[in-house]
Amino acid sequence: MGQLRTSELLAALSVALDLTEGQRAGHALRTAYLSLRLADRIDLPRETRRTLLYTALLKDAGCSSNAAAVTRIFGIDDHELKARQAVAGRSVLAMAYLSIRSLPNEPLPLQVRRLISLALSGTRERRAVEELRCERGADIARKIGCSDEVAVAIMDLHEHWDGHGLPRGLRKDAIPLLSRIVALCAGLDIFFSVRGPAAAREVIRQRRGSWYDPDLSGHLLELSDRGLLDELKAPSLKEQVFSADPDQAIAFASDADVDRIASAFADIVDAKSPWTGRHSQRVASIGARLARRFGIAGDRLRDVRIGALLHDLGKLGVPNTILDKPASLGPEEWAVMKRHPQLSREILKQIELFAAVAEIAACHHERLDGSGYFRGLSAESLGLSARIVAVADVFEAMTAERPYRPPMSDEQALAIMRESSGDHLAGEVIAALSDVDSLAA
Repeated sequence: MGQLRTSELLAALSVALDLTEGQRAGHALRTAYLSLRLADRIDLPRETRRTLLYTALLKDAGCSSNAAAVTRIFGIDDHELKARQAVAGRSVLAMAYLSIRSLPNEPLPLQVRRLISLALSGTRERRAVEELRCERGADIARKIGCSDEVAVAIMDLHEHWDGHGLPRGLRKDAIPLLSRIVALCAGLDIFFSVRGPAAAREVIRQRRGSWYDPDLSGHLLELSDRGLLDELKAPSLKEQVFSADPDQAIAFASDADVDRIASAFADIVDAKSPWTGRHSQRVASIGARLARRFGIAGDRLRDVRIGALLHDLGKLGVPNTILDKPASLGPEEWAVMKRHPQLSREILKQIELFAAVAEIAACHHERLDGSGYFRGLSAESLGLSARIVAVADVFEAMTAERPYRPPMSDEQALAIMRESSGDHLAGEVIAALSDVDSLAA
């Protein structure tokens, strides 16, 4: 596998989490940098820096789990709503304004009904949605192999100093220090990105002692007044973040470590829609068994599996109003959907050792006759690994339930796929499907 830092891999994949939260790409990385600078200011022990770093990079690991619920409750683009929520206040008036502003474009009676529902059960729903997100984020951190300290910090990230946060209403020092640091720094970056440095500093001043730890807020404001936010523009920001890891260059002990992280992010992708279930895991399982059927082994086999696990990473950038639509997509919606392989490629190619993985993920909707997307590649540009993942993706999707149709049987799916054999999908790979046992396992 070569040398690959855990922080490097997580930082690259965290861009997908930024998209899901409606934040500017690099939000998690900038939050990590601010957190580490604040850690320097308060003399946080060096052995705690890696824990803080991983907490910041994975702070939104649970973000996809509530996307469908947010869309159901408010009826609009989850990315847009989450971006608004990130800069909204928490008062009754602030929440009412957010609710009214976020009403979907639908007939007035439906809007009124939605507002009444929000008024009656909005607080309960919001707490349930937030609890799901926090618990899911902690679970993902544990699956990746992070310490329990990281998982707990992510679980308590949205608690407020005065006890009015979510989901548990923790107060003051009952909130883990790492949670307090990362929440404060995330808030500063969000307002800096949306409203500029002066407004960002003012929000931290206003929320000091209510949302945020007053002592930590004071230190961060001092650093900001001395030009901390200007440092976020430095081209060496990534390297400065990675250098906070005491070991600096961490070689994964085995491919199993990479697989575990990729598998966790596949779960994040699949959690975004109630209709995708274990899609990425199943595509990876089918793809790996097909690859072995063709004699693929070693690094190439690893690339097929990781590429299959992360092929839909870009879907974290697609709103649930599109992903879960129970009807045909319109032209503009299709244009958004067709960008997801490109987003997967852009995120994965940041990792030098994932060059082949990025291409496999990018090609899962390409077709042999050039009719696929996003680049319209044809047979001569599509290698065996890409053909395998494309077939595995189609087969899994056809045999899974979708909002617009029930699942097909293996036999039905294979019959339909054989009709496109050689034109859209690789005939030799489709033929090999019948030789692979327990396809839908």
